[in-house]
Amino acid sequence: MSVGTAPRPHQVFWQLSRPKAAADRRRAFRMSAGVAGSGVFLLAALALLSIDGNPNAAMSCAPTNCVPQAPSETPYQPGLADYVTQPDLRAGTTFGALLLVVPFILLALQALRTGTAARERRLAALSLAGATRGDLRRLALMEGTRAAVVGALAAGPGYILLWLLLGPVMPNNAKLLPQPGMPLILGWLGLVLVLGSAGGLIAQLTARPATVSPLGLTRRRPRPLTRFDALVPVVSLIVIVACFIGPLGYQDYMLMIVFAAVMTLSVTGGPWLILLTAHISSRRQGLLTSLAARRLLADVRTPGRGVGVMLAVGVTFGVLPVLVANVITQVNREDYGFYLYGSGGAAIAALLAAVVATSSLVVGATEQVLENARATAVFVALAASPNMVSKIVRRQLMLAAVPPTMIGAVLGWAAYVLLLRNEGQNIVWIVATLPVALGSAALAAVLGALIATMAVGPAIRSSSGPENLRTP
Repeated sequence: MSVGTAPRPHQVFWQLSRPKAAADRRRAFRMSAGVAGSGVFLLAALALLSIDGNPNAAMSCAPTNCVPQAPSETPYQPGLADYVTQPDLRAGTTFGALLLVVPFILLALQALRTGTAARERRLAALSLAGATRGDLRRLALMEGTRAAVVGALAAGPGYILLWLLLGPVMPNNAKLLPQPGMPLILGWLGLVLVLGSAGGLIAQLTARPATVSPLGLTRRRPRPLTRFDALVPVVSLIVIVACFIGPLGYQDYMLMIVFAAVMTLSVTGGPWLILLTAHISSRRQGLLTSLAARRLLADVRTPGRGVGVMLAVGVTFGVLPVLVANVITQVNREDYGFYLYGSGGAAIAALLAAVVATSSLVVGATEQVLENARATAVFVALAASPNMVSKIVRRQLMLAAVPPTMIGAVLGWAAYVLLLRNEGQNIVWIVATLPVALGSAALAAVLGALIATMAVGPAIRSSSGPENLRTP
């Protein structure tokens, strides 16, 4: 651009959309990481759907055993595990890969909250300088699109790394991902377009409340739960119960209705579970637990969004001990590897989901610490320490993660036990799996919270300094 030439509007918006402050860079990085993780597992699901059947190992598997079926004539890639070559099992594996997309999407959505207060002040300053609401929406669109496109582009190399771990590194007949081909490349390019557009639109929607008032220099208060928020979980629960005890019997479409109702219940009921947990914990005598519960009560919607993922993690750890006990007592020893290998993979996937879900909770906790820097500095000045603040935040994340995981473990254990009630199972083995299910679910939630809390340390240290004591 030559000297004296005024910059074009799109050049101005492009420069303004670049993350400059530390909060903006963290926000963009976390959103890109969430988009990249979701893109990796979307590509994994696409790769699984592109696999042809195994003509020599087609089987139909029930909860207790597998029965050979007629062989298929379609070609397949040798070396792949039966979980991805058998059509029935491949559908379940693909569904598991799609479920792993959810916590990463949650992380990307929560990342949009990072730096919200500073961002609103910046948007307000631009409004006072003459920017219109359309200009601010356009700026938010470019910010979100940039971060989402970066994440979608990173999903390609991320999938190659996942393929190396689950493909060439794995032994023969245990590989879970096929060699990348042209359908995967086309799918990657499509993801860049879809995820980039979706990221920009969502970022634009999140910026809309900040454009209503140019003088909105402080962050808006979290919306309290309403009667409508209480009605939706109740209706979802009624639909689930009606599908199981209704006179229509089992129909194919009933499964889809039940799944949609369960998803709705986990999403809309999450804030109420967090509210109940916080109210009960705030009445305890422990100082750390009481303070952590009060922090949860300040905003129940943000941690409530992760309840559905933690419930799914708990269900997985509730089912796995019963499945392993069933394999040990009912299945021939030479078939142990088939079941136990899959159980181990499901446990690793559930642990990954727990870590990512609790990491999304850290985004809200970090924002809460940064926006209340003066209160944190006063708390530290009155004989507390940054280490104590870290313990409070850690307890806050555990209160948000452990209860839904434990509830999910009980539900998963009970559902699978009911499924096997007519299989002649040893009652001692079945009862013994309940403590294992609860212990493994709690361990996964606590481990995820401990790993995620490490990310809050820099925010706590920056908010604890004496420079934050001055009146804003």
